[in-house]
Amino acid sequence: MDEEYNTHKTDEHDADIIRQRHERRRAKRRKIRRRRKLITRIFAGVFALFFLTYFSMLLYTSNFNVMETEQADFYEYSDGLDVEAVALRSEEYITNSKKGIISYTAGDGEKINAGGTVAKLFASEGEVENWQRYNDINSELTLLRGMTGSNDSLFVDLDTVDAQISKKITDFKNETAQNKLTGADKYKLNLLRLFNERTVVTGGSSNFDGRISELQAQLDEIKISEGLGSVKSKRSGFFSSRLDGWENSLDYSKAEQLTADTVNAAVRKDPPSDAVGRVITTINWYLLCPVTGEQALTVSSGDSVVSVSIPRVMSGSIPATVIGVNQSSAVSDGLLVLKSDYMDGTLADIRRENISIKTYTYSGLRISRSAIHDDFIKVQDYNDEGEPIGEPHEEKVQGVYVLYGKRLEFVQVKIIYSDNDFVICSEDTTDPELLNGKTVKLHDTVVVRGKELYDGKIVR
Repeated sequence: MDEEYNTHKTDEHDADIIRQRHERRRAKRRKIRRRRKLITRIFAGVFALFFLTYFSMLLYTSNFNVMETEQADFYEYSDGLDVEAVALRSEEYITNSKKGIISYTAGDGEKINAGGTVAKLFASEGEVENWQRYNDINSELTLLRGMTGSNDSLFVDLDTVDAQISKKITDFKNETAQNKLTGADKYKLNLLRLFNERTVVTGGSSNFDGRISELQAQLDEIKISEGLGSVKSKRSGFFSSRLDGWENSLDYSKAEQLTADTVNAAVRKDPPSDAVGRVITTINWYLLCPVTGEQALTVSSGDSVVSVSIPRVMSGSIPATVIGVNQSSAVSDGLLVLKSDYMDGTLADIRRENISIKTYTYSGLRISRSAIHDDFIKVQDYNDEGEPIGEPHEEKVQGVYVLYGKRLEFVQVKIIYSDNDFVICSEDTTDPELLNGKTVKLHDTVVVRGKELYDGKIVR
């Protein structure tokens, strides 16, 4: 009896285990079905969103013209060359055979006359120092006496004086940075004059009697010697105390026919042992620039004027005339010859310099290259009396689409400079290349990118 009961109990337990297993399997299958339904719904939602977005964009682009525009602004661009140049001048040595210590009386770049004194000779360094000190004090005295009681400064604007003072200080700093100290006294006097002018302009006194008396007393105490003699220039021109040995390395009279090979082969020659300076005998001088065949194409001959800057010695630029490019053939390397008549103390001393040549400046309206298209404009021909000839006709030209309000108008342009990214267009509506006298104007809204562009299109 007990065995039958135990057997029955075991069968029920096994049946429960089997039912639990079936229940877990059904629950797992229901969970998998729910997950699949969820994933299907997500994909369906994403798919629906994609198509909704796509059709919305189609609807938008079919009703609205999406395009990129820019404003036509004034722009200036300069073509240029960076080359090495050799300065060639008509120069003669100033020599001295007399004994004595030299003290220069003429400054570098100063204009001197034939027979004019450029230096004095003294027996000792002490005499030289006394002579220089005497001249410094005397120069300041002359300046102050000329300014005492003068009303000239009343007509000088304060901003102008301040600008001049700033420029003189900057120039002096540049000179001293290059160890050019011979003009220090000149800068000192110029600054003194400007500071005194500023004092008067701002309401100060123009009476310098106290300072004049002090300087005169110092002058009276100095005993100067007449020296052992003087050094004179045989020729008139621009004086320079600096010698570099290149003075006669090239023939000035043949400057316009020289070649790059001749310039590159020039050899420095030691100045004469008795040379104490040089005189530049003509106002015209040359810059000789070896250039490649490609560089030569960017420079036009025929008395065209270019702007030349010499960064090492000056902050501004000087004008020069293009004499020509001496080449053995149209594509070979050559020698660019520039001629200038601008001269000062700094330019009198340069010899081999890196220079920048501004060959041409383009100015007009800057427009992105992508804005340029080919299209048709209506053209009316006229006779010499200004009367129309025939009916208006269409001509295919290069131009841009300009947005006026909500309407596009195609206008012809004349490109005066072209680069990879932009062009510069002329603003001159009278240019004969503009067939109907119309072109892009300053601040016009120009279409840079867009689809289905045409003249007269209404943009929503």
